[in-house]
Order: sequence, then structure tokens, then C-alpha cells
Amino acid sequence: MLPIEKPNLTLVKWRGKITNMLGVLAIIVTMAELFVFLLLTCSGRGYGMDRDLYLLEFLILPSLINYVAVVLNFRVQHMPRVGESMKNYAIIITSTAICTVIGIAHYAVMTTLACFPIPVLMSTLFADRKKLHITAFLNIMMLTVCAAHSYFLLKNADFFLIDVFAAYVIMTAAILLSHILITYIAEKREYIFSSYKNQLELDEKIKLDPLTNLYNQSAFFSKLRRCTEAAAKKGKRFSVAILDIDDFKSVNDTFGHSMGNKVLEGLSGTMGLVFSLDNEFVARYGGEEFGIIFENLEVGEACARIEQLRHRFAEEQCSRIDDKEITFSGGVTEFIPGDEAGTIFNRADAALYEAKNRGKNQTVQK
Repeated sequence: MLPIEKPNLTLVKWRGKITNMLGVLAIIVTMAELFVFLLLTCSGRGYGMDRDLYLLEFLILPSLINYVAVVLNFRVQHMPRVGESMKNYAIIITSTAICTVIGIAHYAVMTTLACFPIPVLMSTLFADRKKLHITAFLNIMMLTVCAAHSYFLLKNADFFLIDVFAAYVIMTAAILLSHILITYIAEKREYIFSSYKNQLELDEKIKLDPLTNLYNQSAFFSKLRRCTEAAAKKGKRFSVAILDIDDFKSVNDTFGHSMGNKVLEGLSGTMGLVFSLDNEFVARYGGEEFGIIFENLEVGEACARIEQLRHRFAEEQCSRIDDKEITFSGGVTEFIPGDEAGTIFNRADAALYEAKNRGKNQTVQK
């Protein structure tokens, strides 16, 4: 069974794509300005000002500001100490800076004011209404600054008012749309996490034995294979114990299966009292058979833990039915370099049957 991966919603991938896009946008703006400059030069129409001043005002200075903003954002995105929230804000500030440069440099082309809703729509990626409101406020403010800059430099007031009004209408529509998109994204994220949680719960149920709530045979052997691989690669040691309730068939035959189930539940409950389920993997892999994996324990220590369980179980009421005493036998072994999962299990199983042959109610290690 493939492991269930936790959804990754850190936006690292998408911030990287937007960062690259902003870099490409800065280059496109520079190329467009250069194209206009060459077009004016070849047509002989003039620049409306000194040539060097034109280059400085429309090409060199705007491009420099854009590239500085893009480079700073790139650096921020790759700083491990900078938090996710600050990296998101860096994206917003960079895109707003590029829009502002376009709006200021091209004050005569009022349609450039329509670029300010772009950072607002971009902020919906973060699914954070606070960031949306900050982005909207910042871009409305910069739109107003650019509009005021154009107003003082242009003389056609009617033309100015129509374009500025249109820019504010588009900005308002972008903000309203962004609220809808954030709600949609938030619901999708909630659905993804809810599905992930349900998958984990279902996966856990599949691994559990319904009677004892211990791990089942499939989960036991999966864990055993993982431990074997880790021990082979990293030199980690672990031990395995196999337990079997003595004469369990006679319990079912004499007292019924319901009483047999109570014995299984009682032994499982005692394991929960003796073993730390965080450090010791306990499973019911057969009818009356149990498997325990002890990580970071050698065979002698694991054997002592099984003996501790055996003595504790003997004190429990569930270990006696009328005058019959219920006991179990155990076989313990540890990982030896070169072992495979099946090899370890078979060696522990052989130790178990040796315990049975010696008279039961005891633990044997191999």
C-alpha cells in the first residue's frame, strides 16, 4: 500500500512560478520600451525631449527599478530564515512596484492604470483576506498617486477623468472577484485536508484488528519489512517476539468463542498496560497469535519485556476461567546483519515452538 502524502499547501512552487513571471515581465517591459525608442528613432518623429533624457526617463530608470525589485524578491524567496507570510508579501510588493513604474513612466497612456488590479488578483493565491485587503489598499493608493501624477502633467481633463474612472471600476471588480476566489480556494483547501484526514482514519482502520484494536497481520509484516530495511541500511537494531496463547482451542471448545474473545481482549489490554505503543509495535497477526517489534532493543531486553507481560497477565482476572489458568508462550529473536523479514519471523516462530515443546508458559530467545 502506498503511503498517504500530506497535502503541500506552502505555495513554494507557485511563488517560484510567479517570481519567474515577474522577471519575464520586467524584461518584456524593457524590450517594449526599447522597441518604442527604436521606432521613434527610425521614423524621425522625435522624442518630445532630449534624447538622453528620454532614455533615462523611459528606459534606463524604469528598467533599473523593475530589475532591482525583481532581484530583491528573488533573494527574499530563497532566504530560509524568511517566513512564508513575508515571502508572500514580497510577491505582492514586487508586482505593485512594477505596476507603479509603468503607471508613472507612461503617464500619458492612461490605460496603464488598469494594470493595478493584477496584484490584487494575484493575492488570491494566498487565500488570505487580510493580504487581499492590504494589497487592495496599496494598489488603490499607488493608482491614485499615478493618476495624480498624470493629472498635473496632462491638460485634457475629460480624457483623464474617463480613464481614471474606468481604472477604479476595474479595481473594484477585481477586489469583489478576489473575495469570491478566496472563498472558493479556502473551501477547496478545507476539502483537501478533510479528505486527507478521512484517508488517514480509513488507512488506520484497515491496519487494525477489529476485536483487539491492535495492528493486524498486514500492518505487522509491513512494519517488519521497514525495520529490516532500516537495520540493513543504517545499522539500527531491533527484536521481534511472537506470542501464542497456550491451549487456546480448548478454551473455545470448553467455554465458547465469546469467552475466547474475552481472553484475546484481556491479553491485548494487558499489552497496552505493559508496552509503550509509541516504541513497541504490537499486532495480532493470527487467531491467538501476537507479534511485537521492539525497536532499539537487543534480544535479552526484549525477552525481559515479554516476561514482564507474562507475569502481569497472570495477575489479571482475564487469565483465569473457573479453575483453568490461561497462559501464553513466546519466542524472541533479534535482527542479524543479512536477515530478511521472513528470516527474522521464522527464527522467532521457531523460538516460540521451542517454548511450547519445553512445557509452555515461558519465553525462549534465539
